[in-house]
Amino acid sequence: MEQILTQILSELKSVNSRLDNIEENQTSLKSDISEIKEKINAVYDQTADLTEFRTETKDNFNSITKDVKFIKHKLHETEEDVFDIKDHLKIIK
Repeated sequence: MEQILTQILSELKSVNSRLDNIEENQTSLKSDISEIKEKINAVYDQTADLTEFRTETKDNFNSITKDVKFIKHKLHETEEDVFDIKDHLKIIK
């Protein structure tokens, strides 16, 4: 009987030891999860900044595109005016 009790006590100590290891692992996992959450939040913040930057860049590009189209239009008008002036000068000569 005493041997059985000793064996049970030994098993209980072993189980207790395993439970302690599980608790330590759980604490470590919680710490790792917290660290991962912090990193994900940092990446999320950076992504939000990039989205804002992309929007600003796209708006600026659209503005530049519009300016280039306007300049091309004015250049074409100027070339037409120069052509008309040259043609008029030929008539005067």
